[in-house]
Amino acid sequence: MIGRRSLIRRGSAAAGALALGAGAGLVTAAPASAAPDAPGFLPLPDHVKPLPDTGDGYRLERVGRNGYVLIAGIVQCVFVVTREGVVLVDAPPAARAAIRAAIPSVTDKPVTHVIYSHDHADHIGAAGDHPEATLIAHKDCAALLTAYADPARPVPHRIIRDHHKVIHIGGEEIHFIYPGPNHEAGNMMIHFPRLRLAHMADVVMPGWAPYRAWGNADNIPGLLTAHDAILDLDFDTFCGGHVYRTATRAEVTQSREFFVDMWTTTVRKSSEITSGDAAAAVVEKENVWAVQKVWIDRIAQAVTSELIDRWGTRIAAVDTFTPDCVGALVVSTFTDAPVNFP
Repeated sequence: MIGRRSLIRRGSAAAGALALGAGAGLVTAAPASAAPDAPGFLPLPDHVKPLPDTGDGYRLERVGRNGYVLIAGIVQCVFVVTREGVVLVDAPPAARAAIRAAIPSVTDKPVTHVIYSHDHADHIGAAGDHPEATLIAHKDCAALLTAYADPARPVPHRIIRDHHKVIHIGGEEIHFIYPGPNHEAGNMMIHFPRLRLAHMADVVMPGWAPYRAWGNADNIPGLLTAHDAILDLDFDTFCGGHVYRTATRAEVTQSREFFVDMWTTTVRKSSEITSGDAAAAVVEKENVWAVQKVWIDRIAQAVTSELIDRWGTRIAAVDTFTPDCVGALVVSTFTDAPVNFP
């Protein structure tokens, strides 16, 4: 990647690594030789595709003297080698084998700390692989994990209760920043200022349109707040937890612009396409769910068409999950959107 020090060890995302990962419960992408009646999608821009693969299913990008972003398929995590040991940010189960191989490839130090970005299993479901490590999470994440009682996601030992907390581990300064509810309650940014490296899961998908319905986001307006909080940081490399590559500041800014465009276009189309018109297409007018579905589907189709025109060649997969994301936005506009948002 231009302007970034990279170290490739034993592979990156291969064609066969298109799955979100073992145990994630999600399907793999169709092969290039898909059946003739398979649905067609916009081609991926070259700048979002997997980087060259050397065969073992993961890519290790070096950040500064002692920081690393590990990419296995389309899951990502971060680790930093300190004087005391390794600080691991997230432990995705789909990257379990890659983590076990990648860390020993650069250091003989043990994992002493695991930081949870948030509670979702696809990001921290392999945390139990490090029983000797100190686990760190935001208090809201800790509360959820306590309720889950999932041995694969142990309750953290150290709790972040502030909106901005600085902790020093093995000579490394680490900033924990919580901008408020966003993708999930307790989803934090982790910033290594000396390395100019930032991590926040499931908010920015570098070069891609958002995942289906914003990945089951707790608070959609909070996603914009999170983008702004990321852009307040001083960083060169951003790890978003998913897709094939890390992000630059420009790509985080692009993600923010796409969010705002989708939101404002959804608001505009929601006023142009009325629920009364939708009701005319429903036989039983009392079936309010049916009326809402017709109305939201019409908005989603109109918004997606506009966004494809503006963004379809600039970012990946604008034509896939955008209708689901628009549907979620419609509901958010009249349930949890702040006044004068965005």
